[in-house]
Amino acid sequence: MTRGLSPIALACTLAAACGGGSPTSPGGTTTPSSPSQTSHNAGRDCTGCHGFTVAGTAYRSDGTAARGATIRLTTARAGGGTTVLTLTADGSGNFYSGTSVNFGAGLYTDAAGSSGTVRPMDATITSGACNRCHTGSSRIVVD
Repeated sequence: MTRGLSPIALACTLAAACGGGSPTSPGGTTTPSSPSQTSHNAGRDCTGCHGFTVAGTAYRSDGTAARGATIRLTTARAGGGTTVLTLTADGSGNFYSGTSVNFGAGLYTDAAGSSGTVRPMDATITSGACNRCHTGSSRIVVD
């Protein structure tokens, strides 16, 4: 008779397959505590393994991780309207949150690096799985 994995074994298997755990506060919010913190699997779809509502990776134009990049979700184009969520990329360039987000008909995003130049995304998003679309030549680039 074949038996399935116990919930604990399944959780450990999933964590190992994804490269390990992620920083998580006791309240369940999963945002980096500082840009010096590092996570894993930069560039991969974080939402595939983790329960994040918004997650992705920011890069500098030279292809390195954009440590400290700021990503904002707003209700109007180019940072206008209400700011719904602001995230800071960790030492791996990854930003992520488990905070509940109402995407509604769509939110706008923008990203900024250490130069302060803000790069808005023209289209609205209805999902926080940033690395599903932002791969290869379509990465989130700041600076």
